[in-house]
Order: sequence, then structure tokens, then C-alpha cells
Amino acid sequence: MMNCQLKSEALPPITAYPHVALDLPAGAEGWPVTFQSIDPCADGGVRLVELHRDHLVLRRRMAGIPMRLRIDMAAYEGLAVALLDPDGEGEGVAVVLLHPDPALSVTLYSAPHIDDVVAEWRRWSAELGRPMLVTEADGSRSPAYPMLGRLTVAGVLARRRRRGALKDRRPSVFRRRAAGRPLARCAGGPDVSGT
Repeated sequence: MMNCQLKSEALPPITAYPHVALDLPAGAEGWPVTFQSIDPCADGGVRLVELHRDHLVLRRRMAGIPMRLRIDMAAYEGLAVALLDPDGEGEGVAVVLLHPDPALSVTLYSAPHIDDVVAEWRRWSAELGRPMLVTEADGSRSPAYPMLGRLTVAGVLARRRRRGALKDRRPSVFRRRAAGRPLARCAGGPDVSGT
């Protein structure tokens, strides 16, 4: 049994992926998302990542010993957009699930251009319930939008006045009543109007 488990956890070495584009599951049956990522500390330079909605499982071998780390999603700070080559000429960007320990951060999306990055950033943030983080000039990170759990909190909108659109049409008393009909006059009969 132990040999079967070790064989299943052994991963073939992979070459460096130029870009990552994970498919977000359409429903509950698509979870967990399983993929390989680069890990310079692991044997073969690769680790297996199982991404669940509420936690993440990292599998890797270090010095021939298989390791399995289960990390709750609450331990992650959020999702940030990072430059792939901040000092160089490259324009590549990535959406990274950030952990306080950089070795446990996971890249969910990367591309050579910035066209789809914001859409992917929002999708992964909404699906995982983690805030979208913006990196400041001093290196600190702050949420792009205020959040309350999984919900984005927006500012309070001013109350719309209901009467403004109707104020010149009819008095407010008559807005609650149906318009009256003129009294009918019988031919040859008495005047009903009282005159």
C-alpha cells in the first residue's frame, strides 16, 4: 500500500511553463482543480497542487521524502497581480494566490499581455472568496475593494426621490387614486351635476 502511494505521488520533472491558464470549474463537479507548478525546493523542481474552494493541498518530494501540505484558504492573503519580469523588458503578468510564506504562493493565471488579467483576477477572487490585492509602491498590499467575507462592500448610494419625476404631473394625493370619469348625463333626464 505504501509503495502505491509513493508511486502515485512521484511526479515527472517538467520544463518551465511560459504561461499558466487554469480553467475555472463551471460547477461543483469541477472541483478540485489539479495542476503542476514549479517549485525550486522540490525534487525535480515541481509540485502538484490541488485547489479546492476552501483549502489547497500541495504535494511535493524533498530529498526523496513525499510531503503533503493542506492549507486553509483563510491562510491566504488574497489574489494579486504581479509582473513576471519586473526588472526586465518583458510585459508578462500573473494572478497569484498570495500566502505570507512566499514558498506557498500559487500562480493561477499568467499571460504575456495584460488583456485578460483583470477578468481572471476578478473571477478567481469571486470564486475563492479572497480579496483582490493591489501592490503599493512601497511593496505593501491593500484590498482593491473593501470586502465583508465573500461580498464586495460598496459605498452607500443616495436615496432616490420617488416624487421628483411626477411632481409636475399630479398632486401627491391623486397619485394614490385612479383618475375620475366625467358624470354621464341621461338624455332628457334631470341634470345630475346639481346646477
